[in-house]
Amino acid sequence: MRHQPPEFAQAVLDSLTAHIAVLDAQGCIIGVNEPWRRFAADNCGESARAYVGENYLAICERAFETSGDPTIAAVSEGLRRVLDSRADRIVIEYPCHSPEAERWFTLRITRCDVGGASRAVVAHEDITARKKAELAQARAEQTLRTILETLPVGVWVIDAQGRVIHGNAAGQRIWAGDRALQPAGNDANPGDWAGNGQGTAPSQWCVESVIADGEPLIDQEIQIVCGDGSRKFLLNSAVPLREPGGTATGVIVVNQDITARHQAQIALQVAQAESERMNQALQQSLQRERAAAQTDELTGIFNRRHFLAVGRRQAELARRHDQPLSVVMFDVDHFKSINDRYGHDVGDEALRHVARVVGNDLRSSDVFARYGGEEFIVLLPETDAQSAWTLAERLRQRIAQTSLPGQQEPLCVTVSAGVAENVAPATSLEQVIKRADQALYAAKNDGRNRSVMH
Repeated sequence: MRHQPPEFAQAVLDSLTAHIAVLDAQGCIIGVNEPWRRFAADNCGESARAYVGENYLAICERAFETSGDPTIAAVSEGLRRVLDSRADRIVIEYPCHSPEAERWFTLRITRCDVGGASRAVVAHEDITARKKAELAQARAEQTLRTILETLPVGVWVIDAQGRVIHGNAAGQRIWAGDRALQPAGNDANPGDWAGNGQGTAPSQWCVESVIADGEPLIDQEIQIVCGDGSRKFLLNSAVPLREPGGTATGVIVVNQDITARHQAQIALQVAQAESERMNQALQQSLQRERAAAQTDELTGIFNRRHFLAVGRRQAELARRHDQPLSVVMFDVDHFKSINDRYGHDVGDEALRHVARVVGNDLRSSDVFARYGGEEFIVLLPETDAQSAWTLAERLRQRIAQTSLPGQQEPLCVTVSAGVAENVAPATSLEQVIKRADQALYAAKNDGRNRSVMH
C-alpha cells in the first residue's frame, strides 16, 4: 500500500460505504471519498466541491450556533480533542433525519499522522437499519412487558435451580392474598415472597420434572399457603426455556387461581349457565338492534338508510352485468288531509296498510322501504321500466280498492307512483331515484292516483 499511487488509495476509499473525509490539523477538509460526495450532493447540493477546502470544525460550530443541538456540540468537541492530540479516536452515534426518512449514523473521528503532519479521518457510517431493528426490538420488548404485567394470570420465570427470576403483578397478588408482598430476592420462591414461612419446593411447581424431562406440563393443580395465611388452589402449567442447543435452562410457570372452583363448583356451574343465558340474551339483543337499525319502526319494512346501502350494491351489480334495474316511488295522496281529518293514528294505519299491500306482492329479491314521511320506494332487480310500471299500476289499483282495516266506516287511500330504469348514462342508484322522483312529481301534478314512467 505504501508504494501504491494516490489513485489506488482514493479508489479504496471510494469503495467503502462510509462517508469519509480527511481533515488537516486546522480542521479543513483536504479530501473526501465518493460516498461523501454523493451524500453532500443528495442533501446539500454540493456535488462539485463536497465541502473540500471548507473548515469542517467551523461548519460544525456554525451548525451548533444555529440549532443548539448538543450532538453537534459533542462532534465539535471530539474534533478538537483529536486535532489537539488529546484523543486518538472519538465515536458518536447521532440521528440525521430528513423530511423523507429517519436516519442514524455513527461518526468516527480518528487521528492519523502522515509524514509528521497531523491529520484526522472523519467517517460517517449509516446505521439506520441497525437502529430501526433495535427500536423495533425495544418496542416489541416493551409490548411483551406490558402484556405480561397486564395478564390476569400469574406468570413466573424460574431458573434451573428453582429460583425466581421474575414474577408479574398478577402472580404476586395471587401468592400474597390480602397481604402486601415483600420480595425477598432472587433466591426466594413465591412461597417465601409471600412471607408464609413455608417455602414451596420446585417440585411443587413442576419445575424439576420439566427441567429433567424437557417436556411441558399443562394444567396441574397445586395448593399453596398465601402470605395472609389463606389457602388457594392453582392451576399450574410449566414450559421449559431452552438454549439454542436444546438444553433446558429454566421454566416459565403460569398460575391461575381456581380456588373458587373448589369452594363452589355448583355456584360456578350456575354462573356458567347464567353466563350462557346472558350471552344468548345479548346475541338476541344485538340481532334486534341490527334489525332495528335496518327497519322502519312504524311499518316494519326497511328504512331509507338500509335501502340505500343495499340499493347501491344492487345498482353496481346491474351496471357491471349490463342488467336492467328499476325503481318505483310511491307517495300517499292527500296524506296531510288524512291526518287532519281522521287523526295521526289513522294516518299511521294508512302507512302500514300501504306497506302491507305492496309488500305482499313483491319478490324476495325486491327491496322495499319507507323512504320518508308518506313516501315508499321499491328496488326491482332485473326489471325494465315497462314491467316496473305494470307492477306499480297493479299495486296502485290494489291499494285504492282495499279499505283500511279497523275503521268505523270504509276508508281507502290512493297513491301516486313514479317509475324509472337504470338507462345509461344514469345507472347509479341516486340517478335512478332522481328520475323516479321526477316521474312521481309528474304523476301528482297530473291529478294523483296514477303511475308515470320516466
